[in-house]
Amino acid sequence: MGGATRVIKLSVSVTSIETAPCIGVQTNLIFDQGTWKVIDSMYDVYTNSSVLSSHQDVTCIECAARTLMLDGEGYSCNRGDQMCMIYSTCHLKDRLVPGDWEPMAGWLHFCTKIKLAPGLTGTWLDLGIQLSRRKSIRFQVKATNDVYIGLGSGHNTDSPGYWVVLGGWDRTTSCLRDGFVVGSQCYSEYIGPVLSGKQYRSFWVTWNEGHVRVGTGETVGNGTIMDHVFPNVYTVRHALIKTYKCRGEWVIYL
Repeated sequence: MGGATRVIKLSVSVTSIETAPCIGVQTNLIFDQGTWKVIDSMYDVYTNSSVLSSHQDVTCIECAARTLMLDGEGYSCNRGDQMCMIYSTCHLKDRLVPGDWEPMAGWLHFCTKIKLAPGLTGTWLDLGIQLSRRKSIRFQVKATNDVYIGLGSGHNTDSPGYWVVLGGWDRTTSCLRDGFVVGSQCYSEYIGPVLSGKQYRSFWVTWNEGHVRVGTGETVGNGTIMDHVFPNVYTVRHALIKTYKCRGEWVIYL
């Protein structure tokens, strides 16, 4: 980066996230700790944002791997100059709008996860993440009861979709539903506690031609607690979240 700190003005783009070739890359690359320049903070990312480190002569895939190693929330890499900056915070609006990144020549900007704490509004929140090219989503949540995830064909519950209920019925039961009608049939159930109001619990959801699976843990496919093949097949385009009668803190992995 030379002697001066380079400040990048950016905001959030779902489009950039979806096309990122190096999100979630697992690698055994070895990094020389001494070559990374630690930067305290930068400005113009909605508000102040802490930057963990920056480096030259690094590829985008190395930048993604380094972000995971440092548990960063986002990173920027410049393919031409092979420069990398890793952020400890990605500043997102409650509803993401595609195309929010301010374009800068050669730079790619990614968030690897987002943190949300919806209030007690009782309404569904559309994360704005386009899921049409994805078949799974992974998240963590800290809440005592009634965590809802909607896999919607539209951006609200007026459109068809699949409804995942975690820790409902006094924290005793989780449920898979077709559509978003309260009191409708549970096509798959799990009996037992899965949530905590004191610590984050990890979950994953997959979908493929009406086949919806829900599991616990950080590895998609392991720890399945609910599984059903729905006769109604919907094109899942939107992720919706909601906590009912409690506050929830979410981490959504992109």
